[in-house]
Amino acid sequence: MAQLQFNARQTLVISRITMLVAALAMIATIVMAYPLAERFSLGVQITAHLLLPVAAGLFKLGYVVRLAAHHTLGNYSAG
Repeated sequence: MAQLQFNARQTLVISRITMLVAALAMIATIVMAYPLAERFSLGVQITAHLLLPVAAGLFKLGYVVRLAAHHTLGNYSAG
């Protein structure tokens, strides 16, 4: 079994990517659920509404992991 080593710089990059993907997902779900709702089926609208808080949760998780990586690197003013 391979051992996983905590690498703060890699974790910082992954957390930033997670935040970017989650932000794009939030924008996409907001657009599908609200201004362009008439162009999508009811099932897609429901899915968009359900995925919005999921994307927000992933964004928050990415932010917390980003803060932990900054803390590990000694950057206590990140936030």
